Amino acid sequence: MNMSKFICKCGCIINLSEGWSSNELALIPESRIEKIGDALDQKESLTIDQFYDLIDEVKSVVYRCEKCQRLHLEEDGKFSSYLKEVD
Repeated sequence: MNMSKFICKCGCIINLSEGWSSNELALIPESRIEKIGDALDQKESLTIDQFYDLIDEVKSVVYRCEKCQRLHLEEDGKFSSYLKEVD
């Protein structure tokens, strides 16, 4: 789900319309990173499309608010928000 902006619960607007945003993250299982690393180590030829396909099929989209540091995790087309606990 690609959006031009995302509004955090704190009211901050996360602008996503200017290319790759440093506030848009991909959460990727370690097992997939290992699989890609093994393929590269075995000198398997991966095209850039294959590389991104291996990531895209398992990634979760996460938006991070630069104001409050809240994380918004996409799950089944909806977002769950998480705020850092403070001691």
